[in-house]
Amino acid sequence: MKYLYCLLLLIISNSLFGQTITEELENEIKRRVELEINPSISIGVLFPNGNTKFYGFGHFNNSKKQPDSLTLYEIGSVTKTFTATLANIYLNDSLNKPLSVFFGEIENLKLDSLTPYELQNHIAGVPRLSNQFSPQNWSDPFNGYSNDILQEELQDLNPDTSNIWSYSNFGYGILGRVIEKASGKSYENLMGGLLEDIGMDNTFLSAPNDKNQNIAKPTNIGTSNSNWHFTGPSRYAGGLVSNTKDLLDYLKYQKQNNVLFSSDSLQNLIQTGVPNLGKDKLFYQGGWFVLQPDSTTNILLHNGGTGGFISFIGFNKNTGIGVVVLSNAVNVVDDIGINILYPAFKLNHPERTIAYELAGEIDAGNIDSLAGKYQKLKSEEYPNNILDTYWLERFHFGKGNYKISTQLSDIMVQELPEDWEVYDIKGQNLEQLEDFKNAIIAYEKALELNPANELLKDKIKRCTTLYKRNAE
Repeated sequence: MKYLYCLLLLIISNSLFGQTITEELENEIKRRVELEINPSISIGVLFPNGNTKFYGFGHFNNSKKQPDSLTLYEIGSVTKTFTATLANIYLNDSLNKPLSVFFGEIENLKLDSLTPYELQNHIAGVPRLSNQFSPQNWSDPFNGYSNDILQEELQDLNPDTSNIWSYSNFGYGILGRVIEKASGKSYENLMGGLLEDIGMDNTFLSAPNDKNQNIAKPTNIGTSNSNWHFTGPSRYAGGLVSNTKDLLDYLKYQKQNNVLFSSDSLQNLIQTGVPNLGKDKLFYQGGWFVLQPDSTTNILLHNGGTGGFISFIGFNKNTGIGVVVLSNAVNVVDDIGINILYPAFKLNHPERTIAYELAGEIDAGNIDSLAGKYQKLKSEEYPNNILDTYWLERFHFGKGNYKISTQLSDIMVQELPEDWEVYDIKGQNLEQLEDFKNAIIAYEKALELNPANELLKDKIKRCTTLYKRNAE
């Protein structure tokens, strides 16, 4: 009887190994790689018996090397699951204490109504990014963020108290600072200690500064991008750089230490309202999304992205299979990971959009009349996604290529005439070009659409002063 039981386990294990990457999935991955939608894709699979298997597709840098289990990628917001783990370790009974306990030096009564638990679960009512968020370099937006900046932001924080789930990078920056204050430890000691405990020897607290030959080249919409450098409390929201091997070890750690992974049932799930993976099917608890594609399946997952990378980590509680998918592009790979965990999940089939072609024109030095080229491709019903154009604009703005970024901002205004942010972006470009008169007009339109934004008022005041000075 024991022999038959072991034989059955062997058959199941071999079956799982054989079905990891289906022919349909492999073809879709290869298609994305060939079109440079995802220049490289690195996949790691954890099986119920602890065995692992790794796959590499495409080329991760100019050497045309295929990625392996140690190839490094920025993992972005997957870092938040590590921060949530640190909160469980170091805050413990303090998760429900008010933030004012940890920030006694800040005179803001609103902190009395917020708790680390609410920050951990994105129900604290703080914005996705602070209202004061204004990067010096949009191609590396979190570089330069600091504890002092966070202190200023908390002084003026006025959260939404409705307790509706709302994803927040800012909230996890605050949570990380709370953990530091409660533990008396630094980011390096906290996160570095956790990585050491897990045995993640090839995971870094930030993008390596040396000429690491095994780190993927950041790309976006077919063009080279920049590494992101998270500083200060922003590191808790997205700072880690890792690989498929270490992240599978991280899943093993979660299975052994996190009740979300080990318990038969999940309690106190929070409805996210996010419809991307199916209406009313995506929940959240303790730093992890919970996907329920059917009435009996629970998949714990998180994704992440930076300016040139995308990541996915997931675990099917029913089958005991875990998956990590990493890529050096911003195109989402969630569907690949979920399809491995739950084969009934339909794959997406992303296409190259107009922004890819604009990026190619820019790289070739053809930077005149980008709006005209955009309209021509649009009239030909070429696939389009304005978010790709947004990324391209922010990248070139961050690099100081204002002749390019201002043209891209014109496209965004044409496409999203009721969006305050595109007018703000247009104003930023005009201000950099010292066209203060038209910058004021753009900022005033943004303020009309978003009257509560104090930063816009400051920009209008600044440009008005500069315009008058130039007119004298």
